[in-house]
Amino acid sequence: MLKMYHYSKHGNTVLKDGLFGIRKSGRSLALYAHRAQTEEPEKIYEWLDSTFPGRSQSVSCLTEKIVWQGNDKALKSIVDGCDLFSFELEQLVQDGIVTAIWCKNGSDAGGYNEKFKKIGLGGIDYSPLTWEKSDSSKDLLFAVVRHYMLVLKDGVIPPRYLQKEN
Repeated sequence: MLKMYHYSKHGNTVLKDGLFGIRKSGRSLALYAHRAQTEEPEKIYEWLDSTFPGRSQSVSCLTEKIVWQGNDKALKSIVDGCDLFSFELEQLVQDGIVTAIWCKNGSDAGGYNEKFKKIGLGGIDYSPLTWEKSDSSKDLLFAVVRHYMLVLKDGVIPPRYLQKEN
């Protein structure tokens, strides 16, 4: 099985309501506003979907837990301030919940010039991630760490598929 991981801030309702994609989550879109060059939610969703189809309905995930090596306090704050959830990707694909998998393997600081590649289950790379390259002071946190965006048919991974790891 292909186990994947997702961090969600403490106080979340993931085990009750599921893991929501960007559009359904209701979360702040400020992270994307500068790249989309707008603060209007609908236009930000349009911009997200222009980077790859379904991105506004996607969740990001990792192939391993964050390995904090004392190099970046932002990584430590994620580990300390979030709950870690896991799920079996093969099951989600089999049950039609995940409709596409996109690998993000690099971008410039601030998330500019993102590099996405559509892959299948066989394209998931489980080699160790490059946590030592993370540097939030240069806006290079997940820009330099390979991760995956899962497009969700209904914008949510139901709670029955999710396990809390911490």
